[in-house]
Amino acid sequence: MLRDRLYVSVFTRLFVYNILFEDAEVDEKILDIGEDSSVLSITGAGCGVAGMVHRNPRRIDAVDINRHHLALTALKIRGAQMLSSYAEFYDLFGRGYAVQPSRLVRRVTDGLPSWIQRYWKSHHRRFHEPYHRQGMTAQIMSVMRRMLGVDAEWFRGMIRMSVEDRHRLIDEWITPVFNRPYVKAFLESPIQYIGFGINYEQRDRMLGTAGQNITDFYISHMKRVAATDLERNWFGWYTIAGQHNHDNPEAVPPYLRRDRHERSLDSTVSVGYHHGNILDVLRSAGPNTWSHYTLCDAPDWMPLRVQKTMLAEIARTARPGALVLRRTVEDDCIVERHNLRDRFVLREDLSSYATEHDRTRQYRRVDVYQVAA
Repeated sequence: MLRDRLYVSVFTRLFVYNILFEDAEVDEKILDIGEDSSVLSITGAGCGVAGMVHRNPRRIDAVDINRHHLALTALKIRGAQMLSSYAEFYDLFGRGYAVQPSRLVRRVTDGLPSWIQRYWKSHHRRFHEPYHRQGMTAQIMSVMRRMLGVDAEWFRGMIRMSVEDRHRLIDEWITPVFNRPYVKAFLESPIQYIGFGINYEQRDRMLGTAGQNITDFYISHMKRVAATDLERNWFGWYTIAGQHNHDNPEAVPPYLRRDRHERSLDSTVSVGYHHGNILDVLRSAGPNTWSHYTLCDAPDWMPLRVQKTMLAEIARTARPGALVLRRTVEDDCIVERHNLRDRFVLREDLSSYATEHDRTRQYRRVDVYQVAA
């Protein structure tokens, strides 16, 4: 539809995310990437892909339609591989700033594709201030925090509460603000959809499945997040506090943790960066290319015919027993929808674990499929 084409056209031109809203710790446990693995991954902001580096797979092909996100992914991966000082690495990506960003970013990007080097030569100033405050999502969340009157101390108080009291706090503090007419209008605006990476195709599926309007959906989403271990939930910290919980080493994305950083320094993984559509990357590849596919929630953005084409290309390019990870706002199984059960097997054990433990609570399902032999 025209609205979705316009959405993608705008989305691909803007710096939207600086953090990936998917639980990379869950992905790490269920994918079991090893030294013989080859991965095709839609990157988003790159936290998940950067977290694969310490497993030293044979190859990672990172793809995204947004050049800002792909360039940030490359910076995170390269930083994990070559910044020997953990403090310097964590300051850059955990705290989001550098004392001399021009010099540091130039050192990190040396050896990356020329377009990525040019990109960061023009955008290194993002690290003069915490880059977690930059990007469309971060700016929208900053506005929302001011409207709601919440900050890191408010969030710390919430952490100390029981789940029931957290839900009561949301009802008493958050819900009245979200129900104000101007806030509702904002939540239903195209700007907000772009900022949270929800295109119209996905919005229609999300609200149709949930049977809610967008305001009620966000309130119920906050309550789902409130039921998690908030002390270690870096999505909650990022959203409400606008920063990571630097006092708890387990409360940051895995790639930022000291043990992963130490192992990433020894990684010899080969990484290819593809600015474009995943279908183009799939079509250009031969059989037996990848052992793992991580798709984010991209299938939710796609019309049904494109979903089916993508799955056919995955089956064609997959190594025997390859795993496919996707997140969705729907209840339906994409393989059953397209009658592809002869080519993909739903790994119910892994899918149930991932859905239950993903702390973003943003998706109704986290599905893991295995390509049939």
